[in-house]
Amino acid sequence: MVFEFFLGLLVAFILTIPALFLPVAGDRQHYQIKNLLSVHSITISALYSVFVSLSGSPLFGGALGIFLFYIFSVVSCIKYRILKEPVYFSDIVSLGVLLKNPSFFVFSVPPVGWVVLVGLILCVPLSLWYCFTNSLNVRLYAVGIILTACFFYKKIPVYLDISEPDWRRDVGRLGILGMLAVYWALWKKQPAPSPVSVSKAKAGLDIVLVIQCESYATPSIFCDASVDKIRLPFLEKAKALAYSQGELLVSGFGAYTMRTEYGVMFGRTEAELGFCQYDPFLTAQRDKTYALSYQMKAAGYQTVFMHPHSLEFYGRNQLMPVIGFDAVDDCSTVQHTPLPGEYMSDTVLAEVVINRLEGATAPLFLYAVTMENHAPWPGNPQEALQHYLRHLQSSDAMLGRLMAWLEEQDKSALLVFFGDHRPSIQGIAYQDRERSTPYVALSFPECKKATSSCALTPAELHHLIRSLSLEVV
Repeated sequence: MVFEFFLGLLVAFILTIPALFLPVAGDRQHYQIKNLLSVHSITISALYSVFVSLSGSPLFGGALGIFLFYIFSVVSCIKYRILKEPVYFSDIVSLGVLLKNPSFFVFSVPPVGWVVLVGLILCVPLSLWYCFTNSLNVRLYAVGIILTACFFYKKIPVYLDISEPDWRRDVGRLGILGMLAVYWALWKKQPAPSPVSVSKAKAGLDIVLVIQCESYATPSIFCDASVDKIRLPFLEKAKALAYSQGELLVSGFGAYTMRTEYGVMFGRTEAELGFCQYDPFLTAQRDKTYALSYQMKAAGYQTVFMHPHSLEFYGRNQLMPVIGFDAVDDCSTVQHTPLPGEYMSDTVLAEVVINRLEGATAPLFLYAVTMENHAPWPGNPQEALQHYLRHLQSSDAMLGRLMAWLEEQDKSALLVFFGDHRPSIQGIAYQDRERSTPYVALSFPECKKATSSCALTPAELHHLIRSLSLEVV
C-alpha cells in the first residue's frame, strides 16, 4: 500500500503541472519555475493526502485531487476573463453568501461548467463509496504528508519574502492554489489597526447624503457607436456645480463593491489593509472607530444605512449596526414592481431616500447603496449594453431628483454621488483598461464650483466627506 500511495502522489503531481500554466491570472505571467514546482509539490501533496485520509484510497485521492485542481484553475481563468483578477481566499470565504444569491454569478458559468458541476455532485459520493477502504496505514501516511505540507507552508512567506500582497508577482511562483493558501495564512495573522479616538466634533450640516451607485460609469468607456447618443445631463450639471468632482480611483472591475464601500466608509487605503484588502468587510468590525458612521454618530448625527437587497451580502446585516448606524434598511417594505430579473430602480430608491430625509428630526447622515445597474444584463452583448445604458440613465435621473430636492430645502447639506466600479459586459470592447468611476460632491444651499477635476481614492473621498461634515469644537 505504501507503493500505491506514493505512486498516486507522483501521478497527481505530474498530471497537474499543465494546470499551472493555464491563464489563471492573465496571459503574461512571469513564472519562476523552480519556486513554482516546489510550491506545487507541497500543494498537490496536501490536496491528495486530504482525500486519501478521507477515503483510504490512493486512487480516489489522486483522481479527485487532480480533478479539483483543474476545476479550480479553470474557475480562476473564467474569473480573470470577466473581472481581471484571479480567485482569492476571500472568494472561498464568501462562497456561502454567493450560493444564496446565484443570480450574481450564474450568467458567467458556461454550460459545460454546469455539466461538470452536476457530474461532480453525482460522482464524488458514488466514487467514495466504491473506493472506500479501512486501511489505517495509508491514512497515517496521508496525515504525515498533510502535517509536513503545513510545516513547509509556514516557511514559504519567509523564504520568498512575502510581506505584502501582490498577486501578479506571486501567481507565477506559488500557483493559484498555493497563493490562495499562503495569502489566507498571512491574512489570518494580519494585526488589527489601533483604534482611533473620536475627535471632539459636532454636526456641521443638516444633511449628509452619500449615494454609492452600483456599476456606475460614463458611457464613454465603451467602444460602441450606440453610446454616442447617450447623455447624462444631471451628472454634467453636478460636475459644473460641484465642490469637488472627478475620477474615483477604485481597484475593482466588474465586482468588489465592498472594496470601494470600505474605502469611502473607513478611510483606510489598500496598502494599509495589506492582506485584508481583497475583502476588507471580513475584518471590518474591528475597524469600527475608523467608520464615517461611527464618527458621525459621535458628533450628533442620526445615521442610516440603506440598501434595497439582501443585507447578508458582505455581512452588512451584522456589520452596519456595529460601526454606528442607528437604522439599517433593506427597503423590503417599499412597494415597487421591477421587471423580471431586475432590481429596485434608482428612481424609486431616490423617493425612499427623500422620504427618510423629510422625516429627519436631527442632523442626518444617510449612506445608500443602489442596485439597479447590477448584472446580469440579458441578451447578446449589444442587448446587454443597451440594458445597462437604460439603467445608467435611471441613475442619472436619481442624481437629478436628489439635487432638485436639496436645492428646494432651507437646510445645509452635502450630496456625494459615486460609482463603486465599472460594469463588466462580455463581448463589448472598452476604450481603455482604466477602472475609475465618476464622483461628485455638492454642497447646499451655496454650491461652490470646483476649479478643476480632482482624482481621489475611496479613502481620500472619505476624508473629504468627513472634513465637510464635521466641525471641530
